[in-house]
Amino acid sequence: MSLLYRPPSSRQILFLITLIIYLLPTFSTAGLDPILVGASGIVRQGNTLLIAADKVPGAYFQYDLEDEKGPAIPLQPQNLHYRIIPQADLSLDLEGINILADGRIVVLSEALYALINEKGIVAQYPDSFTEFGGLGLEGVAARPNPDQSSAVAVVWEGGYPEPEKIPFQIKEMAREIAFKPLILLNRIPKNETLQHLRNNDLTIVELQVARPEGTEPEAQRFRAPDLVWYKLSEEEWGFIVLLSSLNRAEPAEYKYLWLQRFDMQGKPVGEPFDLKKILPDELKPLNWEGLGWFEPGKSLVMTYDNLGEESPEAYVVDLPKGW
Repeated sequence: MSLLYRPPSSRQILFLITLIIYLLPTFSTAGLDPILVGASGIVRQGNTLLIAADKVPGAYFQYDLEDEKGPAIPLQPQNLHYRIIPQADLSLDLEGINILADGRIVVLSEALYALINEKGIVAQYPDSFTEFGGLGLEGVAARPNPDQSSAVAVVWEGGYPEPEKIPFQIKEMAREIAFKPLILLNRIPKNETLQHLRNNDLTIVELQVARPEGTEPEAQRFRAPDLVWYKLSEEEWGFIVLLSSLNRAEPAEYKYLWLQRFDMQGKPVGEPFDLKKILPDELKPLNWEGLGWFEPGKSLVMTYDNLGEESPEAYVVDLPKGW
């Protein structure tokens, strides 16, 4: 019996080309070992940190904490392990990572506006939350419900769209606008998947973020890169949201970096916590992207979008007393 050669399809060729383009920055010249580039989401699991990176498709990183307690935790390559996600090789732009109540590790793909695990799509969000002008689904938080389902919150980041990524027909109009962040809330049953969610399957919360003085696009406007669930009281859940402000001047500046509590209606609770008052000077101007609990209710862990020259750091932030 002869074996017939079947040439690759155009879809397979396109995928291979795209995968090579995305993977090139993630390999060192010394030994083709994957490196962490574009850290964008972080969550703690036991004595490890799990980190998603938007320049590393179809995989996440696991960092062994050992005895490290922070505040600064250099993500040393020798303690960093590359974890491929089978069936997720098209997840080209991973912005968040979390763990569902049933133990599934999910990553958030901005390009596919979906939560994905090793078996494929866990939840596919509506087309209305696709990436627009470089803005899209950016962070994910999950907590267990009494029935072992997961209460999931995904944040659409908001802020200024990137001019070069705005559709040509509305480019002049949209570049003058900054969008408010949104939180999408839904329930994921234990071991189930949710394909093709619609808007009426979600609770959509608009965050009433502060509005610094000035007019767009030169004024600072807030975007929301990530969030965690937070219990505001014995009866009421809310969120702590990482807020980062940016303008559209030349050069653009990340001026404000806050943690802000919000209730389930998107209203701010109390005063923001100014992270630039506690961060070392060299870390203040960076694009902070990832937020997760380090010790639930006590301290948070953050990370930033690095460009690959060196491994990024995680940074542990204790919640201020009386906040």
